[in-house]
Amino acid sequence: MRRIALLFVIVAATIATIAPGAGAVGLYGIYWNPKADGSSEGWGAGLKYESGITPFVTIDGRFSYVTFPDDADDFSIIPFEATATVKLGTLYGGVGVGYYTFGGEEHPDGDFGWYLLAGISILPGPVSVFGEFKWQNLEPQDGVDLESYVFHIGASFGM
Repeated sequence: MRRIALLFVIVAATIATIAPGAGAVGLYGIYWNPKADGSSEGWGAGLKYESGITPFVTIDGRFSYVTFPDDADDFSIIPFEATATVKLGTLYGGVGVGYYTFGGEEHPDGDFGWYLLAGISILPGPVSVFGEFKWQNLEPQDGVDLESYVFHIGASFGM
């Protein structure tokens, strides 16, 4: 009887992980607004691949490019990010980490950062539209404070 009870507990604890959701590819536009006074705004585009672990939990990998056209040094950021999100209907929120490389004449060395993300996905199905707000904590070792508010608007295509 103990073995059956133990087996039941193990199955109940892992049942959600054996039925992952389908993957999706997303394309999105980016608006990056650093909080530091006098910093220019950035614009860019990104690509993400999202995979469901359970019906409520997803992970995704992201790659994007953001340029700051008003900056005199042609400053740019290339993020490589991973996000874990929890979905509640069309709303979702999560936390992510990333490695950020920088371009421009005078730029900091690449460094790690993290962020909090909140979003909404509408038109569920093979094609959905999403909007996201991200609070970005990014402070490269060179002493530059790049804490920012970031907005994403895009579409996801189910696979």
